[in-house]
Amino acid sequence: MATEKTSARPNSAAAEAADRVDDVPGDDQAQPSPAEAIHELGGTLGRAWSEARDSVSDIGAKLGRRARNVRDETREAASETREGFQEAIDDMGELGQEIAEDAMELGRSIGLSVSEFVRRHPMRSIAIAAVTGAIAARLLRRRGR
Repeated sequence: MATEKTSARPNSAAAEAADRVDDVPGDDQAQPSPAEAIHELGGTLGRAWSEARDSVSDIGAKLGRRARNVRDETREAASETREGFQEAIDDMGELGQEIAEDAMELGRSIGLSVSEFVRRHPMRSIAIAAVTGAIAARLLRRRGR
């Protein structure tokens, strides 16, 4: 039996050493085989790829919504601008019509005034017309040289 105790002691020392090696922190599980590690890595990469694809898809959907919003806002702004220009053009047309009416009225009053002046002063009117014609002829001759 003494041999059993002697042989038990070295075995118990070996067992204690083995227990200490097994007690290394983070080494509670048995190491997976290379095939299992590859399979686990493949699964992890597959999940990461799926999450990345979903994220990119979500980003694409958000960008699409933003693009549609920008397009709609741009169309609305263009429509408002077009309406503003149309109002300005209409206002300018009305203003132009008023100016034309005022100019015609002024022309009529000037024409009546000139006609009245010629009736009252026929000789002066002829003299003014002759002097104006001579000045215009002289200016045109100088310009032609």
